[in-house]
Amino acid sequence: MGKRFNNDHFSVITLKNNDGNSFYYAVIVSKKNIPLAVNRNKIKRRMRQAVIELYSKFDVSHSSNLFIYNSKETLEFNEIQKKISLLFKKL
Repeated sequence: MGKRFNNDHFSVITLKNNDGNSFYYAVIVSKKNIPLAVNRNKIKRRMRQAVIELYSKFDVSHSSNLFIYNSKETLEFNEIQKKISLLFKKL
């Protein structure tokens, strides 16, 4: 089974892969927490960009990751990047 890491706005579930040097990820923003689709999509875009930028800084290959947004507020990109980098350090 996978490991789960949390902070105040995000959760990450990670599984180890055996298929070479690959990194897979998915982003989830709940409709229950962020009711407007415009805001959900904005958060998803920001999270994807933060993961792409941080992936090269941390050695997290050979893993599949599920990033879950748990907050009810819309965060700016810099805040999202800081919070996700803390999660990458735990991986």
